[in-house]
Amino acid sequence: MTKLFILLFFFVMFSCDFIIPTSATNEQKKQAMHNTSFDKNVIDNIANYKKLKVFLETNLDTIIKFRYSKNTAVLSNKPDSTYLINNYCYDFFQNNSRYDISNVPKFLKKQLDTLFHSFGEKNIYSFEICKDKKISITAKRTEGENNLSIYHKLLWNIKIEEYDTHYNKYIPIDKDGVYEIQVIEHL
Repeated sequence: MTKLFILLFFFVMFSCDFIIPTSATNEQKKQAMHNTSFDKNVIDNIANYKKLKVFLETNLDTIIKFRYSKNTAVLSNKPDSTYLINNYCYDFFQNNSRYDISNVPKFLKKQLDTLFHSFGEKNIYSFEICKDKKISITAKRTEGENNLSIYHKLLWNIKIEEYDTHYNKYIPIDKDGVYEIQVIEHL
């Protein structure tokens, strides 16, 4: 009976995918990058993404200051244990109270909401702004095989050499911006 239980236990563990996921090989990452192409819909909407970029660039300092004032962590259950966290970059996406696109000053909410939703749900995933003026708009994220995700990002005010790996490719979109496809492994 014990042997049957052990055998049944291992069968359930493997059939229900409770095992630790394995890392993708370098070849699998390169193949995922090779099989991915620049999205025509993203390219066709570059002008709209630039409108969002200009809005973010214009209001970057205000948005960062606001997010900093709301970005807290609780270090213990004692009084006065809540502290502000001074991040270098701030992410924004939908349906998360801490990172939601509505987490901006009230006078910017309507315009940001209009810009963000002008793309439709499948044409924008998130954006990130940084203190050094870097702006990243993730237009699309897809799940691939082997725990790999494919990100289509528009990046401005960056140094390409900081981002150049075997698992990304990019094309210029203007004098200080690129459209990047990036393969990232999630374990």
